[in-house]
Amino acid sequence: MIAAAVGWAGVGYLGWIMFSATPRIAAFDLDLLVNAGRLIGQGGSPYSPALVAGQPPLAVDLFYSYPPVVGQALAPIAGLPLGLIAVLWSAIAILLFAAVTVRIAALVGSTARPRTVAAAAIAAAAATFPLLIAVLFGNLDAFFPWLFGLVLVGALSTRPRDQAIGGAAIALGALTKLYPSGFGLWFVVRSARPSRDAASRRQWLIPVAAAIVATLAVVAVSVLVFGLGPWQDYASVAATAARAELVDPRNGGPAAQLALWLHADSGLARLLHLPVLAAALLAIAGAAWFREDVVESLAIATVATLVLLPVSWIHYPAALLPFVAAAVLRAHGRDPATDRRVRVRVLAVAALVAAAISIAWLPSLWLAVGLA
Repeated sequence: MIAAAVGWAGVGYLGWIMFSATPRIAAFDLDLLVNAGRLIGQGGSPYSPALVAGQPPLAVDLFYSYPPVVGQALAPIAGLPLGLIAVLWSAIAILLFAAVTVRIAALVGSTARPRTVAAAAIAAAAATFPLLIAVLFGNLDAFFPWLFGLVLVGALSTRPRDQAIGGAAIALGALTKLYPSGFGLWFVVRSARPSRDAASRRQWLIPVAAAIVATLAVVAVSVLVFGLGPWQDYASVAATAARAELVDPRNGGPAAQLALWLHADSGLARLLHLPVLAAALLAIAGAAWFREDVVESLAIATVATLVLLPVSWIHYPAALLPFVAAAVLRAHGRDPATDRRVRVRVLAVAALVAAAISIAWLPSLWLAVGLA
């Protein structure tokens, strides 16, 4: 608990310095989302007229290109001070991650007390560089350790309720960042594996059904309350954003990094992304089919989802935190081997160090992902 408090006190102080700087260098992603909510609350569109008109931006430019439900969800709180929203945003994201980690601990057979697990999760979050970036910038990825943790719970648990909640988490992730929809493929392939009874195979489809229902429900409510116009604008913006300039040192996508190394343009980056996409889909399906261990299988699939899109930012791997937590907690279960504990600890610490190095050398981020 002390480590968690000290760690987040330091993060809070850094956030205050960044937020007070001129120009402000913290919460700019959150400011973008809140401004979208403010525009929606005023009856306007959250999207830039230039984007709607088809003018492609740079991938690193700040522009609102999320589905309209993101801004619509923030509209009720858009009038609050940005600093207050940033603090609540960060605190809620970390507490939700701690809560889902406690549930994961129970499912993997950890003997640690829930309070200890929660405190350790909060402390580990303070040392995870990609998550700190998401928190300090106010990015939606701050909530992805929680959402991906719910997906893992849905895969580990035999309770239909947990499985349905996992599916809802897939829907929320896909409605904001798109790439979590790759989990649907994992669950579908998992359901097709040979099994002793049909019921155990069908349970893998519960998250898929829940994800579809949740997605349709959210979109239906959005259309009923705000009309079809925002979604029509989003279709135009999505098509425009797909033509954004991809080659940039801050874009960690494999195709973009290779194109950067070759001094090529975005045209080649898009072409190079096609085999990356195919490999990612094969990795998701292969992990679901061939890897028996659920945590390992879903962790591999999660890594693959991070490269489904041609853009992959430094904060994306924060979503791997629940899988690292599951590995550590399982290694400290009821009958762990001492050498396994040591290996897991070393790999977890090495992943954190490699993630921190990525601020200076971005390819180190993928080393961290591999270690995780």
